[in-house]
Amino acid sequence: MPFSGSSSFTSPTRAARTTVRPTGGWRAAVLVTLVVVVTIVSLDLATPADFRTRALLGLVPIVVAALTSVMVTATVTGVLVTLYIVLQALSPIPSGGWAVLGPLLIGIGGLLGVLIARRREEQYARVQAVIDIAEATQRAVMRALPDHVGDLHIADFYQPAARAARVGGDWYDFQPSPHGVRAVLGDVSGKGLPAVSASASLLGAFREAGYHEADVREVARRLEIAMQRYSAWARVMGEEELPDAFSTALLLHFPPGVDAVDIVNFGHEPPLVVGADGSVHTPDVPSGVPLGMGALGTELPEPVRLPFRPGDTLVLFTDGVTECRDDDGVFYPVRDRMPGLAERLPADAPPAELLRRIVFDLHGHRHGTPSDDTAITVIRRTEGRVKPYATPSDAALYEPAGPSGDASQYATDMRERACPSRSTSSTKAIA
Repeated sequence: MPFSGSSSFTSPTRAARTTVRPTGGWRAAVLVTLVVVVTIVSLDLATPADFRTRALLGLVPIVVAALTSVMVTATVTGVLVTLYIVLQALSPIPSGGWAVLGPLLIGIGGLLGVLIARRREEQYARVQAVIDIAEATQRAVMRALPDHVGDLHIADFYQPAARAARVGGDWYDFQPSPHGVRAVLGDVSGKGLPAVSASASLLGAFREAGYHEADVREVARRLEIAMQRYSAWARVMGEEELPDAFSTALLLHFPPGVDAVDIVNFGHEPPLVVGADGSVHTPDVPSGVPLGMGALGTELPEPVRLPFRPGDTLVLFTDGVTECRDDDGVFYPVRDRMPGLAERLPADAPPAELLRRIVFDLHGHRHGTPSDDTAITVIRRTEGRVKPYATPSDAALYEPAGPSGDASQYATDMRERACPSRSTSSTKAIA
């Protein structure tokens, strides 16, 4: 079960590269080869001199080729030719022609096996290239999150409903900026590739606006525009599945130096807050219309400021959690279950531990395979931890202070160390 954060689990956004080539093929090839060869040799030695089965060794390379590589197939062929010669020396077939015909048949079988293995490896390579491109594209849309962004400790879980996919209609990300850390979690209407396309549009808008805009209201406005632009594009391109797409979302702003969080709710499930003392409550975050419906003339929802102190934890989730059903069709009561899940959680436990409990409990409740994308993000505020995460020009915003305590000078020194030739040449030019 995939997780991220400080646990041994990995989120699908961090999952390892998918490979189509079977692992352990050489072991299977060795086992099959031994079984087949031993069977053929045993029958050969047990049958009369005028009826020998050793010529069947020519079929073994073809079997091996279906399981392993060209090199292994060629090696097995050579071993079989040697084995045939040894058998012929120990127990020759009366007809003298078999001394030459047998190795020839094995050689022909080996040649066919090599061609089969080569063809199979070429097909694997083509399929692997397609998978690599698809996974790189998916990682660009839903990038992996760091464990920490500023003083926020993060754990995330994402399970698309589509099999073998890493992204879907649920979307989330974190964006550090000179104005504080911004976070978002949303759920696009619809499913499949059109929902992924809409998610990509919204994530791109969030990453740019979340970094550059000082006011979180402007970030919200930019997200609304992005959703409307996507819907217009979908109509022009004839995307019938999502002609008027919309997305629920929670937009969060963590102002620097303030133990608080500003939340803008676009028709989404409100988050849960787990206090440092283990208490759980649902904050009052008024819901506005989803993204993409601003054209109806409604006002964008206003941000609501909530206290968010060190040790507090926010739990954000999509309707893949709340609409998860058990065998009796009962929805998963995440708000009722959270106090028990957060109970006896160590004060210094990373958010990945709470996430682990939530996901295990959710999977225990679920009947069958998920019918909707599921996204969960757990955010815990820590005491003054800062992790580098910025463009070089803004490194002083995120890098730790140097020995002198001057973060700006420390970042400058680090850049000069990274590019000494540029610094030296610039100095000489000025001189």
